[in-house]
Amino acid sequence: MTIERQLLYPNHWPAWIGLGLLWLLAHLPRRLSYALGAGIGRLFYYFAKARRHICEVNLKLCFPELSDAEHALLVKKTMRNQGVGLMETLRVWFIAPEKLGVELELLGREHLEVAEGESGIIVIGTHFTTLDVCGTLIGFQYPSDSFYRKHKNPVFEYILSRSRGRYGEPIHRRDIKRALRRLREGRRLYYLPDQDYGRKSTEFVPFFGIPASTTIATSTLAKGGRARVVYARQQRLDSGRRYRVEMIPLDNFPSGDPVADARAINALLEENIRQVPEQYMWVHRRFKTRPKGEAGFY
Repeated sequence: MTIERQLLYPNHWPAWIGLGLLWLLAHLPRRLSYALGAGIGRLFYYFAKARRHICEVNLKLCFPELSDAEHALLVKKTMRNQGVGLMETLRVWFIAPEKLGVELELLGREHLEVAEGESGIIVIGTHFTTLDVCGTLIGFQYPSDSFYRKHKNPVFEYILSRSRGRYGEPIHRRDIKRALRRLREGRRLYYLPDQDYGRKSTEFVPFFGIPASTTIATSTLAKGGRARVVYARQQRLDSGRRYRVEMIPLDNFPSGDPVADARAINALLEENIRQVPEQYMWVHRRFKTRPKGEAGFY
């Protein structure tokens, strides 16, 4: 991927210097990188108060059975994992998967196979702190397209596009037609449906027993792209030395009932979170959009 000449102009030098520092951090030994990430996560806990508040609210809502002490410990572990995930993301930006020094235990890989002449597969990814590293490790073996939002800084956009484009085509999040065409051609699409996207093309579906604004676009993509759908259950093991991802096929998807489809995805996500609750990105406002007349949580 050739660097555009204007990206080398002096007004972009501060961004390049910043990226140089990130490059150095990314190339720390893996164990040191993990320890640094954990330390950054501890700083997040004490200084990123707005994000910590969101995390605390989410965990109180989703795990009401925890005692105050258990809740406080889970918040600390969660913020720690945010820092670990940040360092993992830097590593996959700048280091080839085969040089990361980690292992991927990929279960159900047969569900990622596409025979000649078949339509493609939607791979449901979710916002765990392992998102970027697991997505990269999977894409290295099974190239997948993905939706993206363009970064405002052109230098960072160049780096991110280069990273995203190594194992699939980055598709602008509004270019649904392109995604459907690629699925019909037998491609895989790595898709993230687990955040609060407002009220457009969403329904309120239970998530940990709480009505959560949930996109129904997964059903639309599966139907329009004539694609199979698999959920990628993920977790970090052995202090970031290993990652386990299990591909779980969603039968009868789309079912013809987008709400039922969204409920099925949320149920799988909830099951995954209960395995490793501290590894989920609880720092985003999952319950931001509320049914009309209901007070907000944050």
